[in-house]
Amino acid sequence: IDLEGCLYSGFKTYEKLPEDDEGHSLLTGIYSYTDTADEGDDWLCSIVWGVYNHEAYILEMLYTKAPMEETEPATAAMLDKHKAARARIESNNGGRGFARSVDRELKALGNFYTQVTWFHQSKNKQARVLSNATWVMQHIYFPANWADRWPEYYEAMRRYQRAGKNQHDDAPDATTGVAETMLLYGEA
Repeated sequence: IDLEGCLYSGFKTYEKLPEDDEGHSLLTGIYSYTDTADEGDDWLCSIVWGVYNHEAYILEMLYTKAPMEETEPATAAMLDKHKAARARIESNNGGRGFARSVDRELKALGNFYTQVTWFHQSKNKQARVLSNATWVMQHIYFPANWADRWPEYYEAMRRYQRAGKNQHDDAPDATTGVAETMLLYGEA
């Protein structure tokens, strides 16, 4: 890995989520973005974040190669736990079925709050990741212990190359989806 050629030069972190003087959360919205694993070597990356003052605070994520029968209920449980208002799921290569299953799982949990939507991602992945890299570095905050909580995701983000061949692009792709979702919903 050419660390000098890495796309991301640094990441912002937080020790504590934004709250008022009485300890109440100042997050104004909770969202999720999921890029499903569409081929054998791909990773599912599902990220839940909270918004405060046009900044994204990563709350939790799934970054795994586990099969869909495990990741569908796990994704639903994560969305329910954080009371995500909106969950966007890429519908490419099986994502639409994944989204419908997650929606069913949420209903089974009694969650009628989270709005699950799927969409076809037709834009060039490399161009999306490159054009949103600065926003990702400037406006997304990870928990201070994110390298310990999600080591595979952390390494995938830290080592992602600006140019050349990357073994995995699932983490930067889904993280780019966080930036795009913030812009789509007027949160950026």
